[in-house]
Amino acid sequence: MFLRIFTALTVLIVCSAFLFSGPALAGVTWQEGRSFTLDEKPLDVASSLDASRIYVLVEGGKVLIYDQQGKLGGTIPVDPDMDRISAVGLQKAGLPEKIILIGTAGGKVQELDLRYAIAINTEGSPFLGRADAPVEIVEFSDFQCPYCARVKPMTEQILLQFPDQVRVVFKHFPLSSHEYAKPAALASMAAQNQGKFWEFHDKLFAAQREIGPERIRAIARELELDMERFDRDLRSRELHRRLEQDLQDGQQAGVRGTPTIFINGILLEQRSPENMRKMVEEALAR
Repeated sequence: MFLRIFTALTVLIVCSAFLFSGPALAGVTWQEGRSFTLDEKPLDVASSLDASRIYVLVEGGKVLIYDQQGKLGGTIPVDPDMDRISAVGLQKAGLPEKIILIGTAGGKVQELDLRYAIAINTEGSPFLGRADAPVEIVEFSDFQCPYCARVKPMTEQILLQFPDQVRVVFKHFPLSSHEYAKPAALASMAAQNQGKFWEFHDKLFAAQREIGPERIRAIARELELDMERFDRDLRSRELHRRLEQDLQDGQQAGVRGTPTIFINGILLEQRSPENMRKMVEEALAR
């Protein structure tokens, strides 16, 4: 009897040693991340998938949006009965971002779709319209993409409707699946150096089915470009650097195909003249 009691106590002591001694999470290291103080009492907190934003649900029916530095970036009014929050999606990965709110007392659920403006570098890129226009349409395009050729009539119509309020910026995003997309992009940039980007742009799209080295050079001659300078620019590191910068800018903005269009940094999800006009009007209203 005594032996059984002694054995049981021994097992209990050994188990307790495993449970209550030593590091709680062996092999795990950690460091303190961001820390900031809220002005209002939080009810619940959620983080975006990439941890770039923190959503704080506070009393009174508000969601406060903080960036990585703890700076308040915006406030969204919500149902004051909500007391729980979660976040899903990742805009850059093509997954719509949403916050989901729950009111536990009344059994309410509310889903809010979020769209964030993306900062896109357009320095040095060719554009149409006023340089200081309040609405900027950025098009990532490929000269061999048949769908890209259909964008031009849309942007022309928008520029006619909003001549002083819109500028259209062209960014190169030649796809690896198109053999002559990159040479065409570089050639148009060489034409830009001689002040004839848009003329070259129009002729490339007009001759899209014939694009190749000979047709590209024929267009350069038709536009009476300085061919010696044209060839020199095509070989220059600067032109290739600018093209790589456009590709990087597109990748950072989440571009995966062409054409991809942003209006004041917000993705145009359905390409149509009506949707483009609607987004321009919304941007002007903001």
